[in-house]
Amino acid sequence: MCDIYIYILLGLAVGYIGGFAGIGGGPFLVSFLVLYCGMSQLAAQGNVLTMMLGPMSLLGVMSLYPYVKRQWLNIVVGVISYCICSYFGAVFAFYIGETSLKYYFAVLLIIIALLQFKSLIQKNAKEPHKDYISVYWIGILAACTGILGGLFGIGAGVLMVPILIGIFKLKKEYARALSLAILIPPVSYGAFLKYNFENPVDWQLVGILFGTYFIANFFGAKMGSKTSGKTFTLVYGVILLSIAAIYLV
Repeated sequence: MCDIYIYILLGLAVGYIGGFAGIGGGPFLVSFLVLYCGMSQLAAQGNVLTMMLGPMSLLGVMSLYPYVKRQWLNIVVGVISYCICSYFGAVFAFYIGETSLKYYFAVLLIIIALLQFKSLIQKNAKEPHKDYISVYWIGILAACTGILGGLFGIGAGVLMVPILIGIFKLKKEYARALSLAILIPPVSYGAFLKYNFENPVDWQLVGILFGTYFIANFFGAKMGSKTSGKTFTLVYGVILLSIAAIYLV
């Protein structure tokens, strides 16, 4: 376990990154708790998912509200679909066990990193231009990310944002707003029930991470709206690959 000030710095850093990129920051939180603080993979995932029960992205959503208010139906469907399916992901996490879960988590990090790099190397790719996608696709996408969220202790955005932008061609602002808005309700409640039953969460840790993340998320979201994000995307991908390498060594 780490000192409290380490958790404070972690929450501030990941909160800023989360708001900037429109993601929950779960991979960074889980990886740090496991690799630096010595927490078990399942315990780390349970604590991070519990943190997501609070409105962690509220301030970030407030800064993106013009894009949020045009997507209410998609947000509601995404929340319901994600919440239900996260439980089944959590059940599967305990089924496959700690050791295998670490390797699968590393593979997930590599996939996410490759999604980031893909957007950089496709120089002639059609620029994202849509401001809306079908609610049915959101339901399916949220279900898939909910399962993965419960399985690996991550939020919706880390997978949803690259897919919304890269595959569905949704504009960056709309994709980030949709992802962050889905995280406001307790979407990880289904997964929380399973994780807390198996390994009771550390509520002090959860409170520290949530409070610091909540504050920093607002400033990250405002900065993310002012930049193209290409440099960040590159750095983000490299960091994820580095974390995956440490997991696999």
